[in-house]
Amino acid sequence: MHLDQAHQLLSQMLWTGLAVCAPVLGVAMAVGLLISVLQVVTQVQDMSLSFVPKLVAAIAALVIFGPWMLRELLNYATKLILSAPKFL
Repeated sequence: MHLDQAHQLLSQMLWTGLAVCAPVLGVAMAVGLLISVLQVVTQVQDMSLSFVPKLVAAIAALVIFGPWMLRELLNYATKLILSAPKFL
């Protein structure tokens, strides 16, 4: 395996990982920001008030985006396995 091939595989892996985790992280971050603004406005500083909605939103995002995430990971794994003989 040459250095360029290793760099290409690493790059594809990182971009796929970023694309797969982005929806869940984005939803959790948006809900966290919304709850933080709500806490500042109402001056309620309860830790469970910020944790529970983020957890529920992350689970909902996994349910909604889960099939797409699985397809992306399977596509990447399939491409990687099929291209393995070229790297030997």
